[in-house]
Amino acid sequence: MTIDMEEFLSQLDPKIRKQVNLGSNVEIHKQKTPSIGLNNALKGGLGYGRQVLIWGNKSAGKSSFCQQLISMAQADGKICVWLDAEQSFDPDWAKRLGVNTDKLLHDNVKTINNMVDHATGYMNAGADIIVVDSISALLPAIYFEKDSDELKQLENTKQIGAEARDMTNAVKMLNYANSNTLLILISQQRNQIGAMYVSHAPTGGHAVKFFSSTVIKLWSSESENQAIKDKIATGDRLIEKKVGRSVTWNIDFNKTGPAFISGQYDFYFDGDHIGVDNIAEIVDVAEQLGKIEKSGAWYTVLGERFQGRAKVIEWLRVNPDRMEELVSTVI
Repeated sequence: MTIDMEEFLSQLDPKIRKQVNLGSNVEIHKQKTPSIGLNNALKGGLGYGRQVLIWGNKSAGKSSFCQQLISMAQADGKICVWLDAEQSFDPDWAKRLGVNTDKLLHDNVKTINNMVDHATGYMNAGADIIVVDSISALLPAIYFEKDSDELKQLENTKQIGAEARDMTNAVKMLNYANSNTLLILISQQRNQIGAMYVSHAPTGGHAVKFFSSTVIKLWSSESENQAIKDKIATGDRLIEKKVGRSVTWNIDFNKTGPAFISGQYDFYFDGDHIGVDNIAEIVDVAEQLGKIEKSGAWYTVLGERFQGRAKVIEWLRVNPDRMEELVSTVI
């Protein structure tokens, strides 16, 4: 026997009926990231009202990636908060990445308790994006004397799993408090040493991954051959310097789209172009999708032929209208 939907809803407790919704009416609003390839893989970007974990090795540009994302969100009028657990935020660097620091709320948090209290307060006030940089730097309650901000002696802080236990409770509370905020947790990479191998994992325990709608790993090699070099003006001379590096992204887990997808982008920390280089990335993505033809060292792009990837990037950089035309064929 089939029950009419309206009849079924009428029999619900009024408290439940007040908040129930049809699945077809659930909307997922997404925030684009600085990476065109990642946006394409995520089917639009990172979902508002959800928790996202971004982790990886040092110098992979995790914080800079999030600051560049904030600059894009600010352009749409979003209210953004930076919870600075590492005390590493540099306003000058953020400005170079496009962040309007006069409209970015910056807050130093030192403990997991601080992070939860402050983040839930910002969520309740209507913050659109909150970035915690990073959860690896937050201290659990075991480091403090009971009901006090006074640190214990180091020898009295040894308790197995204290950080993971506190982070488990923290992400549960943040999940409960969150309705419309994009919460991004940055985590550093740690080694898990097994009997036969060494693997990598984010800090904070399993709950951080379990409660994240999307988990993204950013990884960058420190080897010399992975560095991007260019000639930088120093006085009246041009000196070749390292200006960037290639960053590999991997979607480890995703509840709002496909997972286990990888890609790369060029990240610049010096020179004329700072941050994720969308132009270099769109060339690679368009080539993968067959929108750019490649034969040996020659590229055919929108009817034009170039020898070498660098020439393609240079042409697109000085012809933004052709760049937009190429982007439209990919997204």
